[in-house]
Amino acid sequence: MEQKEARYLSIAYQLAKRIANGELKVGMRFSGRTLLSSEYQVSSETVRKAMNTLKTFGVVSVQQRSGITVLSKLAAENYIERYIAQSQDRKLIQEASEAMKEFSKLESKIQHLMRRFVSATRTGFFPFDFFAVTLDATMSHLGVTLGELNLRQNTKALVIGYEKDGVFYQNPEPSLVLEEGLVLYMLGDHVTQEKVDTYFHE
Repeated sequence: MEQKEARYLSIAYQLAKRIANGELKVGMRFSGRTLLSSEYQVSSETVRKAMNTLKTFGVVSVQQRSGITVLSKLAAENYIERYIAQSQDRKLIQEASEAMKEFSKLESKIQHLMRRFVSATRTGFFPFDFFAVTLDATMSHLGVTLGELNLRQNTKALVIGYEKDGVFYQNPEPSLVLEEGLVLYMLGDHVTQEKVDTYFHE
Protein backbone atom coordinates (compact mmCIF):
# COMPACT_ATOMS: atom_id res chain seq x y z
CA MET A 1 0.00 0.00 0.00
CA GLU A 2 1.32 3.47 -0.90
CA GLN A 3 2.18 5.71 1.97
CA LYS A 4 0.17 8.94 2.21
CA GLU A 5 3.21 11.11 1.44
CA ALA A 6 4.04 9.12 -1.68
CA ARG A 7 0.41 9.29 -2.76
CA TYR A 8 0.18 13.10 -2.74
CA LEU A 9 3.45 13.32 -4.65
CA SER A 10 2.03 10.88 -7.19
CA ILE A 11 -1.10 13.02 -7.63
CA ALA A 12 1.02 16.14 -8.12
CA TYR A 13 2.99 14.25 -10.76
CA GLN A 14 -0.16 13.10 -12.57
CA LEU A 15 -1.57 16.63 -12.64
CA ALA A 16 1.77 17.99 -13.88
CA LYS A 17 1.65 15.49 -16.75
CA ARG A 18 -1.87 16.64 -17.67
CA ILE A 19 -0.59 20.20 -17.79
CA ALA A 20 2.52 19.26 -19.76
CA ASN A 21 0.54 17.35 -22.40
CA GLY A 22 -1.94 20.23 -22.81
CA GLU A 23 -4.97 18.58 -21.27
CA LEU A 24 -4.95 21.31 -18.63
CA LYS A 25 -3.89 24.55 -20.34
CA VAL A 26 -2.19 27.60 -18.90
CA GLY A 27 -4.81 29.91 -17.40
CA MET A 28 -7.35 27.13 -16.95
CA ARG A 29 -9.05 26.69 -13.63
CA PHE A 30 -9.97 23.22 -12.57
CA SER A 31 -11.94 21.49 -9.88
CA GLY A 32 -11.36 22.16 -6.24
CA ARG A 33 -10.31 19.80 -3.48
CA THR A 34 -13.65 18.03 -3.14
CA LEU A 35 -13.94 17.05 -6.80
CA LEU A 36 -10.25 16.20 -7.08
CA SER A 37 -10.37 14.00 -4.00
CA SER A 38 -13.30 12.17 -5.55
CA GLU A 39 -11.51 11.79 -8.91
CA TYR A 40 -8.34 10.39 -7.35
CA GLN A 41 -10.14 8.67 -4.47
CA VAL A 42 -8.06 10.28 -1.75
CA SER A 43 -8.78 12.64 1.10
CA SER A 44 -9.02 16.39 0.55
CA GLU A 45 -5.95 16.79 2.76
CA THR A 46 -3.93 14.64 0.38
CA VAL A 47 -5.11 16.78 -2.55
CA ARG A 48 -4.24 19.95 -0.64
CA LYS A 49 -0.68 18.70 -0.16
CA ALA A 50 -0.44 17.85 -3.85
CA MET A 51 -1.61 21.33 -4.84
CA ASN A 52 0.77 23.01 -2.44
CA THR A 53 3.61 20.96 -3.93
CA LEU A 54 2.75 22.19 -7.45
CA LYS A 55 2.31 25.73 -6.11
CA THR A 56 5.80 25.60 -4.57
CA PHE A 57 7.28 24.78 -7.97
CA GLY A 58 5.26 27.46 -9.77
CA VAL A 59 3.06 25.05 -11.68
CA VAL A 60 -0.27 26.33 -10.33
CA SER A 61 -1.66 29.05 -8.12
CA VAL A 62 -3.98 28.16 -5.29
CA GLN A 63 -6.44 30.74 -3.95
CA GLN A 64 -9.17 30.14 -1.46
CA ARG A 65 -12.05 31.46 -3.58
CA SER A 66 -10.63 31.37 -7.08
CA GLY A 67 -9.62 27.73 -6.89
CA ILE A 68 -6.65 26.26 -8.73
CA THR A 69 -5.23 27.94 -11.83
CA VAL A 70 -2.59 26.55 -14.18
CA LEU A 71 0.37 28.94 -14.36
CA SER A 72 3.15 27.31 -16.37
CA LYS A 73 3.58 24.37 -18.71
CA LEU A 74 7.37 24.70 -18.46
CA ALA A 75 7.21 24.54 -14.67
CA ALA A 76 5.09 21.40 -14.99
CA GLU A 77 7.69 19.82 -17.26
CA ASN A 78 10.47 20.75 -14.83
CA TYR A 79 8.50 19.23 -11.96
CA ILE A 80 8.02 16.02 -13.95
CA GLU A 81 11.78 15.74 -14.52
CA ARG A 82 12.42 16.36 -10.83
CA TYR A 83 9.83 13.80 -9.76
CA ILE A 84 11.24 11.12 -12.09
CA ALA A 85 14.79 11.76 -10.83
CA GLN A 86 13.69 11.55 -7.20
CA SER A 87 11.67 8.41 -7.94
CA GLN A 88 14.77 6.80 -9.39
CA ASP A 89 16.72 7.82 -6.28
CA ARG A 90 14.04 6.33 -4.03
CA LYS A 91 14.10 3.14 -6.08
CA LEU A 92 17.89 2.88 -5.74
CA ILE A 93 17.67 3.44 -1.99
CA GLN A 94 14.99 0.76 -1.71
CA GLU A 95 17.01 -1.70 -3.81
CA ALA A 96 20.12 -0.96 -1.72
CA SER A 97 18.14 -1.53 1.47
CA GLU A 98 16.79 -4.84 0.19
CA ALA A 99 20.27 -5.87 -0.96
CA MET A 100 21.69 -5.09 2.48
CA LYS A 101 18.99 -7.23 4.09
CA GLU A 102 19.82 -10.11 1.73
CA PHE A 103 23.53 -9.62 2.40
CA SER A 104 22.90 -9.73 6.15
CA LYS A 105 20.96 -12.98 5.76
CA LEU A 106 23.71 -14.46 3.59
CA GLU A 107 26.41 -13.36 6.03
CA SER A 108 24.55 -15.01 8.91
CA LYS A 109 24.21 -18.19 6.87
CA ILE A 110 27.92 -18.17 6.03
CA GLN A 111 28.85 -17.72 9.68
CA HIS A 112 26.54 -20.58 10.62
CA LEU A 113 28.11 -22.84 8.00
CA MET A 114 31.61 -21.83 9.09
CA ARG A 115 30.78 -22.75 12.69
CA ARG A 116 29.55 -26.14 11.49
CA PHE A 117 32.69 -26.50 9.44
CA VAL A 118 34.95 -25.67 12.38
CA SER A 119 33.14 -28.12 14.66
CA ALA A 120 33.36 -30.94 12.11
CA THR A 121 35.84 -33.69 12.93
CA ARG A 122 38.24 -35.21 10.48
CA THR A 123 36.33 -38.45 10.65
CA GLY A 124 33.01 -36.71 10.05
CA PHE A 125 31.32 -35.57 6.88
CA PHE A 126 34.04 -33.09 5.81
CA PRO A 127 36.27 -35.00 3.33
CA PHE A 128 39.46 -32.95 3.77
CA ASP A 129 41.99 -32.57 6.56
CA PHE A 130 42.01 -29.12 8.09
CA PHE A 131 43.50 -27.41 11.09
CA ALA A 132 43.46 -24.08 12.87
CA VAL A 133 46.35 -21.88 13.90
CA THR A 134 45.93 -19.16 16.52
CA LEU A 135 48.48 -16.40 16.04
CA ASP A 136 50.26 -15.24 19.18
CA ALA A 137 53.03 -12.81 20.09
CA THR A 138 55.73 -15.52 19.90
CA MET A 139 55.15 -16.09 16.20
CA SER A 140 56.99 -14.49 13.32
CA HIS A 141 55.37 -12.81 10.31
CA LEU A 142 52.92 -10.79 12.41
CA GLY A 143 52.10 -7.47 10.78
CA VAL A 144 52.45 -8.73 7.21
CA THR A 145 49.55 -9.44 4.90
CA LEU A 146 48.33 -12.88 3.95
CA GLY A 147 49.49 -12.24 0.40
CA GLU A 148 52.99 -11.30 1.56
CA LEU A 149 53.16 -14.41 3.73
CA ASN A 150 53.17 -16.73 0.68
CA LEU A 151 51.91 -19.51 2.92
CA ARG A 152 50.71 -21.64 0.03
CA GLN A 153 54.10 -21.54 -1.68
CA ASN A 154 56.09 -22.13 1.52
CA THR A 155 54.01 -24.77 3.29
CA LYS A 156 51.39 -26.03 0.79
CA ALA A 157 48.66 -24.99 3.26
CA LEU A 158 45.56 -23.30 1.85
CA VAL A 159 43.88 -20.68 4.05
CA ILE A 160 40.12 -21.11 3.65
CA GLY A 161 38.91 -18.85 6.42
CA TYR A 162 39.72 -16.97 9.56
CA GLU A 163 38.17 -15.94 12.85
CA LYS A 164 38.45 -12.49 14.37
CA ASP A 165 36.67 -11.31 17.52
CA GLY A 166 34.48 -14.39 17.46
CA VAL A 167 33.30 -13.86 13.86
CA PHE A 168 34.12 -16.29 11.06
CA TYR A 169 35.05 -15.17 7.54
CA GLN A 170 35.63 -17.29 4.48
CA ASN A 171 38.01 -16.79 1.52
CA PRO A 172 40.21 -14.12 3.15
CA GLU A 173 41.62 -11.39 0.94
CA PRO A 174 45.41 -11.25 0.36
CA SER A 175 45.30 -7.84 2.07
CA LEU A 176 44.36 -9.43 5.43
CA VAL A 177 46.94 -8.31 8.01
CA LEU A 178 48.16 -11.01 10.37
CA GLU A 179 47.82 -9.98 13.98
CA GLU A 180 47.87 -11.54 17.41
CA GLY A 181 44.66 -13.41 18.28
CA LEU A 182 43.72 -14.09 14.67
CA VAL A 183 42.74 -17.72 13.98
CA LEU A 184 43.54 -19.08 10.53
CA TYR A 185 41.73 -22.16 9.21
CA MET A 186 43.71 -24.14 6.66
CA LEU A 187 43.38 -27.20 4.50
CA GLY A 188 46.20 -29.69 4.94
CA ASP A 189 47.33 -32.87 6.66
CA HIS A 190 49.53 -33.24 9.74
CA VAL A 191 52.70 -32.84 7.65
CA THR A 192 51.42 -29.53 6.31
CA GLN A 193 50.46 -28.47 9.83
CA GLU A 194 54.01 -29.12 11.03
CA LYS A 195 55.40 -27.04 8.17
CA VAL A 196 53.06 -24.18 9.07
CA ASP A 197 54.07 -24.36 12.72
CA THR A 198 57.76 -24.28 11.77
CA TYR A 199 57.18 -21.41 9.34
CA PHE A 200 55.48 -19.30 12.00
CA HIS A 201 58.30 -19.92 14.49
CA GLU A 202 61.24 -19.16 12.26
